[in-house]
Amino acid sequence: MIEKEIAIAQYFVTMDIEEANPLLPVDQLARIVREAILPSLEALVPLTAQGRVVTGGYPIGDNFMVFVVEADSDEEVQEVLEGLPLSGVARTNVRRLHTLEDLRSPDGPAP
Repeated sequence: MIEKEIAIAQYFVTMDIEEANPLLPVDQLARIVREAILPSLEALVPLTAQGRVVTGGYPIGDNFMVFVVEADSDEEVQEVLEGLPLSGVARTNVRRLHTLEDLRSPDGPAP
């Protein structure tokens, strides 16, 4: 019997940095950048090197970050995100992605 290989799921993550409004007083904005944004970027670098974060970025002119995380479960994604200082100041949205291969499969995407 041939077993189908189970692929690691990919998740599309957005982190909306609501508190990073450019109209905030400079000291408050600087604190958010220093305490949440920069440390989160530093934490994402090794996750990218490990292959857990596939790609990501910060759309120019917007107050949110986007990235794709590979994980075995929804819980694992939540653990990764909770480890980011940004999670304390950002509204996070996580959506599981179906791969192009899933969409081409006669069985359709897995739930």
